Amino acid sequence: MRLLTSLRISIALLSVAFCLVCIGQDKPQFNTASAGVKATDIEAAMRLLCSQKHLTRDKDGSVSGCSVCPDGAAFAGDNASKLEIYAETPGHFTSVQANNLILSGYGCEPHSNNFGGSYVFSVEAGKARLLHYSAGLITDECHKFAFADGREYLICRGGWGGQGEADAYVFTAAFSAAGTETRKTLLSVRDTTGECGDESQIERSSEIKGLKFVPADTGQITGLTITATMGEVTCGRVAAAEKSKSKGELPGVKSYDVEFVFDGKRFTVKPGSRAALNRLTPND
Repeated sequence: MRLLTSLRISIALLSVAFCLVCIGQDKPQFNTASAGVKATDIEAAMRLLCSQKHLTRDKDGSVSGCSVCPDGAAFAGDNASKLEIYAETPGHFTSVQANNLILSGYGCEPHSNNFGGSYVFSVEAGKARLLHYSAGLITDECHKFAFADGREYLICRGGWGGQGEADAYVFTAAFSAAGTETRKTLLSVRDTTGECGDESQIERSSEIKGLKFVPADTGQITGLTITATMGEVTCGRVAAAEKSKSKGELPGVKSYDVEFVFDGKRFTVKPGSRAALNRLTPND
């Protein structure tokens, strides 16, 4: 993970790290959707967001971000903030024929927008055009699949935390011809062990363990299974597990498989999984 030097970004990453420790995943955990991305397309897209002198690069010379926040971001014009790109996703998102590139970045949004957002571009013959910027849309932990008509969409994992609570969720993101996205949360869980105080205190331990696509290794799926855990635990047991670095489930924590079917247009939870989905979903 690239190092961020500004104070605001450092604070942001500490908050994100806290959240992700609570839900038990590193960031980013996966992004199979980035396969096939072209460095020249990333460079062309980034040149639309910031000037040559503000482009930042990795040791290999590839573009990694912008030393200032681009116009349209919450922190645009703030000299204490900068944009770091964490995922570059090519695909046919706005139409079957379109060549698109989605750049997911951090550092230019407040906590309420999960510190970042995603830029959606069209790319033709090496020339990029910015279609839309979605603050709060984080696309650095995604898989890419196709609808029945061939247009592609994303299945992503995300997280958000604050004041001892850590949410983890799986969502889909589909894009219009204009690049605007429609998000649908398939499953979300909430862990409150970050609120632990006294050893006798009881909190909720919950996390998303994994995703299984049906069929596997294909660009078009017909089903999805999300495995998640949930249960009430004492803070004393949480502290003991952290001290011993135990990777097993705490007593009282159960594992659930939530199955969805996909008809080529939308996901629907299987009737036999509705009870588990309702049990896992936080009561806001």
